[in-house]
Parts: sequence; structure tokens; C-alpha cells
Amino acid sequence: MCAQHSSAAGHLTDRLCRDALEGVGWGDLLVVLAAELGQEVRLVAVHGGLLSGSRAGAGPAMSRPASGHPASAETIGGLDPATVSEVHEAGRAMSVIDPGGNHVLAAPVSAGRRRVGALFVEEPVPESAAEALESAALAFAIVASRRDAEAAVIADEASRLIDELRFGSLRDPRALRRAATRFGLHLDRPHAAAVFAYQGSNRAAWSAAARWIESPAHLADERVWTVVAGDVTGELRRVQLRLQGIVAAGRVVAVAGGVVTEVGDTWRSFLEAEAALEYSIVRDLAGPVDLVDTGLAGVLFGVAPERLHRFVEAQLGPILDRPELVETLRAWLDHNGSRGAVADQLFLHRNTVGYRVNRACDLLGRPAEAVKRSLRIRAAMAAMDALEVVEPIHARRSAAADLDITRTADQTSPE
Repeated sequence: MCAQHSSAAGHLTDRLCRDALEGVGWGDLLVVLAAELGQEVRLVAVHGGLLSGSRAGAGPAMSRPASGHPASAETIGGLDPATVSEVHEAGRAMSVIDPGGNHVLAAPVSAGRRRVGALFVEEPVPESAAEALESAALAFAIVASRRDAEAAVIADEASRLIDELRFGSLRDPRALRRAATRFGLHLDRPHAAAVFAYQGSNRAAWSAAARWIESPAHLADERVWTVVAGDVTGELRRVQLRLQGIVAAGRVVAVAGGVVTEVGDTWRSFLEAEAALEYSIVRDLAGPVDLVDTGLAGVLFGVAPERLHRFVEAQLGPILDRPELVETLRAWLDHNGSRGAVADQLFLHRNTVGYRVNRACDLLGRPAEAVKRSLRIRAAMAAMDALEVVEPIHARRSAAADLDITRTADQTSPE
């Protein structure tokens, strides 16, 4: 039941809430609110993009989950993301400035702990406008909750599709491509796997936010797996910005695997994305991370762990049981042979650095200058970095595949 208010704002809230509970959408609610205030009212998402307006044709077609038709990333006719965040931090209607330099009155809209966006009107406004916007926000939250529930139903089928793509489907590729097309996803065109990870405590908002990624998505263990196409880095940044705006607290990490053009290769992009995620978290890389941002290690993410182990053993075998030598040699190569820089990094004496480097080179059977110039030694160090993140992933994937095979056997076994 809607909250009760005294004054005209209470009657407006009751009417809007009744309409929302009866299935009326945001656009029609805005028309009612605009008639009450005598001027246009707009609703923007957390990323500042215009969702809907009281004028006919105002705003893009509203974003639908897994539709393949993302909401506009532009703030023309909307607000800056930082402004929307400021309004939510205030928790009340307040005067702000839109991207065009106009003064507007904006009020936050939230559904529980999930930030939906903001309602706003251009100033000057009547004295009652602030109360009207704050009161009306409840009705828009009701619609948001209903849309979330609808999104959850669509998301179930989308989640199964992504799981197939992530682990390698047993389905005929043509059937898989047809299933993906229903979600606006064309797997015969360049595309890349993407994963978004949440590091924070607002898990309820994160779950709701994940359902509103426009491409098919699968949510598991505080991570959302999906597929992006076109400008991969741009899409990562756009979706990351929206997710971060919805959850507010905590950090959203965004990474992508390599671009592929065949449905049979999509699983490799997912493996690379998963490895890139672990790599970016360990090294605290900021911003959306593409596979190229992970350097040589990223090139090796798609190589089988067994091959990486053999290569590392062949190049670094004599020092692998001496972690202090490996650590010092790695730092020495990273700093192009500077003992002083290595000493500062590892908190060692310069003489200790020199002793360790010389000892490592002796065990490798090569002079220090040859080791410094060796591309194979540097590649072996990168292979160790790749193994650090790839090996646990392969183990998890193998366990998941064994579980799926067991389930299939259980389902098909005779009574």
C-alpha cells in the first residue's frame, strides 16, 4: 500500500501508486505528474540517459533486458551520472544543473536499495514541486520493481544460453545461433565475452542491476557473464558505468576476452575474460580491461596449462625451487637490470640483488647479459603469470563439466 501524505501531494501520490499497481508504465505516470506541475517532467536512469518524458516521443525506446537495444548512453535531454549520484546522496529533491547549463529540480527514485534514477523538471517551479517529485518517486519505484520481476523471467532463458556459450555447448551451432538471435545477439559476427564483477556489500542491488544488462547474461558468485559486440571497450565502459550507478557502494570491475567470429570459439573468449578478470583484480587494474591490457600474459591465457608448464620448466627449471631467485630475477628484468630499483622494490641490499641475479643466471647456465636480452626468459615469466590465473579456472571448468556429465547420466539412466 502506498504511503499516506497530507496535502495535494498525498492525493497525487495515491493516484500515481494506484496507476502503477494496475500496470501503468513510466510514460503515462509522467504525463499525470506533468499535468499536476504544469510543465514537462523527465525520468533518467542512473547513468544519466533519458528513459522517458511526459512529452510524446521524449526519450529513446526504454531499455529492455537482453533485448539487444541498449538505452542511450548520451545525456542529451538527461543529466550527468555524477549529478544523479549527487541527488541520491542527498536523498531529497534538490536544484542541480543539466548538461545544457539549465537549472533543474531533481528527485531520486529508488526501489529498495537499488537506485533507479531521478525525476526532474526545469526551474523555476512552484513551491510544491519538490514535495510532488519526492512523493511521486514511490510510484516510479513500483514500476521499476515490476520491470525487475519481468526481467527476471527473461533472464532465466538468457542465463542458460550464456552458460552454454561459456563452457562450450553440446547443441548444434546453428540452433545455438538461432537461440542467440532471439536476444539480438549475432554470433556469426565479431563478438567478445565479457564479465563484470562486484566488490561490495550491496548484493541485492547488484542482483537487480545484473538483470538489466541488455545482452543475455548469467549471474553467479557476484559476477555477471555476457557477450558484447561492436566497440567492445566502449560497451564495457557503458555497462560498467550503469552498473556502478545502480549499486552505488563498492566497485564494479569490467573485463573482456578476445574478439571471435565463430560460435564454436566463444568459449575461448569466455576463458580469456575469466583469466583477465582474475589478473586485473590481483593487479588492481583500473577501468574496463580489454585482453590487450594484460600484456604478454593475456596472449597466453588461451594456452593449455600443460603446455605452459612445459615451457616454464624448459626455460626456468633450475631455479623454480628457489622462489627468492625467481622473484629477484623477475624484478631485475622488469627494471631492465637496475639493481637499485630492484633493491627498492624488494627491500633488499644492492649486493643481495647482485648475488641473487648472478646465482640465478649461473643455474640457468647463461651470463646475466644474455638472460636480460632473452625473450624466452621473459616469456616464461609471463607464462607463470598466466598459469597463476588460468590453472584454477581450468580446474573449476573441469569440475563443472564432470558435474554436468553426471547430471546428464542421471537424467538419462533407465529406471
